[in-house]
Formats: sequence, C-alpha cells, structure tokens
Amino acid sequence: MNGEIQEIGMTILKPYKKDKILIVGLGSIGEKYKQTAKRFFNPKYIFSYSKHKKNNKILNLKKINNINYIILSNPSTERLKFFNSFIKKGATYIFEKPIANKKFTKKEKKSFFKLIKKNNIKIKSGYCLRLHPAIKELKKIVDKNLKNILKININTNSFLPTWRKKNYINSVSAKKKYGGGVVNELSHELDLILHLFGKPKSLYASCINTNYLKIDTEDVADIIFSMKKNLNLNLHIDFCSPFEKREIEVIFRNKKKIVLNLINHTMVIFKLNKKFNKKFKINNNFYIEEQLKEMIKISISDNKSRWMSELKDATYVLDIISKIRQSNLYNRVVYLN
Repeated sequence: MNGEIQEIGMTILKPYKKDKILIVGLGSIGEKYKQTAKRFFNPKYIFSYSKHKKNNKILNLKKINNINYIILSNPSTERLKFFNSFIKKGATYIFEKPIANKKFTKKEKKSFFKLIKKNNIKIKSGYCLRLHPAIKELKKIVDKNLKNILKININTNSFLPTWRKKNYINSVSAKKKYGGGVVNELSHELDLILHLFGKPKSLYASCINTNYLKIDTEDVADIIFSMKKNLNLNLHIDFCSPFEKREIEVIFRNKKKIVLNLINHTMVIFKLNKKFNKKFKINNNFYIEEQLKEMIKISISDNKSRWMSELKDATYVLDIISKIRQSNLYNRVVYLN
C-alpha cells in the first residue's frame, strides 16, 4: 500500500492518488462509502460492483490491477462467497456487519483465517460503534470497574422505514432470504457486549414479528445474557418503533450509574446526588469516515492485534446470533462456548 499520514488538526489519512478501492454492493451503506471515499481517494480509482447494475461483471473487476482496498457491503448472504472468489493479496478489507448470514463451522472458520494469513489480508469489521468516543470512554471505565458492575441494560428502539425510505418492505433488512431481521441488522449491540463486557456464559431469547411492518422477519428481540461474576445483561432491540432510542445503562455497586445515549451522543454519570453530563460532537457521516480512516490505518500498521481481535469477535457474533435463534425456537436457556 502506498500511503502517508498527514496531521491537520485531527489525524487525516490521505492515500496517494494511485491507491485503488473497490466497493461491492451499492445499497444505502455502499453508496455512502462510495461518496465518502472521494475524500480519501482519487475518484478515478474508486470502483464499484453491484449485480443489479447493467454491464457490471466480476470479470471486469478481475482486470483491475493492484486493488488496495475492498469494502464488502453486499448482502450478508453473499459476502463470504464474494470474498472467496475475489481474493486480492495484500489488500485491506471492510466486511460490513454481520460478516455472514450464518455461523461458521469449525472447518469454515479455520479455512477463513488460513486464507487471510496466506494472502496477507487485513480486515476491518463493520462494527463501527466501537469508534464512538463515548464507547471508548465507557470501555476505559468498565475495564477498571468490571467487578463492581451490578446491572447492565441495553435498549435500542429504531424504525426500519426511516432506514430504507424508498421501499423498506423489499429491502435486505426485511427479507429472511437475504439475512434480514432485527437480530442481524442490530448485531452492533451484540458486538458492543463482547467489546465492553466480554463473552456471555448463556442467554435466553424471545424474538417476535409484530406484523406491524408487514415483513417476514422478526422485528423485536429481548435477550437476557448471563455474564461472568453473577451479572445479568438485558438487551432489547427492535426496528418497529417510531420512538428511536439507543442507550446503554451500567449500574455499579457503589451507587454510581452511567447512561450513554448514542443518538444524542451524550454520557451522563449519576453518583449519589450529583449528575455529570458530557456531550460528544459527531457529524452525520462520522461512522463512514471513521471506518475508512481505520481501514487505511490498519493497512499501514504492523500491529496484527489491532484488527484481528475485532475480527474474531465479529465471527463470534455469528455464534451468538445462532444461539439466540436456538433459544427462541426451543424456548429455553442456551449456553455459549
């Protein structure tokens, strides 16, 4: 990768003009990547592929030499298939979330990581909430006080029609055959559980289709995770609520509470009779910009752990999703490895 880092106030990463990027899948997220990539790459070297576009063939992509970056924002049912058929040695990838539509078998997982190592590939997962400054601050606090946590509540209410304004009923998110449903679409929250609090021991899940949106997937999920140290974590996710919310509440044994609001970008710390508020400045395109910056940072870094632990968590999220579906189907507690 030919690149340089320029310091202009904050760290701005600007590759040389000859670096090439390929964006696979031009749904809403793919289009955002394509437009934002113009800040970092010469538009002449921004390539895109969608099987829905006329005259768009994989054979044409294979003729492009020296692709440095590849973003897989196509449907989750197709990401691994495309990755396996279009390997670019030494490239850095972004795998949008979830990285696949079903959990890996042991053989598939071994093959996946072997392929990455063999071809000197680096991968950034699509779990961009980790990049939010409030999440970074909460992680520091949690790491120091994990044993003192009494209770955790994560509550995400969202509304699918506002995500897919053109025709949400026919979107990937609403179709079971494309890997849709609220559990897959809001797997960000599952990744945050791993990132902030570690792996759960067991879970009990209830997933329903309210039929409010007239789609064929679940639109509400409530999950109780049993964590280590006799700690429960309650997770609610839905995409059928017009009253949007994205909050993480952590209650500590020393009568302290932290509430993160990832829509208003605030952190409120309650302690005894005092309350402290902190507001974070986030622009509308923050996550896409930060994902591209992280992708470039990873490509020029020799620190393998920088991205590998996150990628392993992304594959483990698939295991959790599988267990959620199992628990819901059989109406019982299931244990995680």
